[in-house]
Amino acid sequence: MFGHDNAKLAPPRAAGGSINGTRILMALLLLAIALGAITGVVVALSSGQPTVALIIGLVAAAFFARVGC
Repeated sequence: MFGHDNAKLAPPRAAGGSINGTRILMALLLLAIALGAITGVVVALSSGQPTVALIIGLVAAAFFARVGC
């Protein structure tokens, strides 16, 4: 009973730490791509070019579908 040291019990650290710089960079890159695609669609629609907006939207949707799968 006296041999156990219960004062040193702590939850284990996450493997590789909880914040990974590579994943943060990838998330920022995906955010920039998404913002660029949304901006491209909005600008194309406001310029009166719905076909270009549709193409930009389809390419962005295909990109994010590939990233998600």
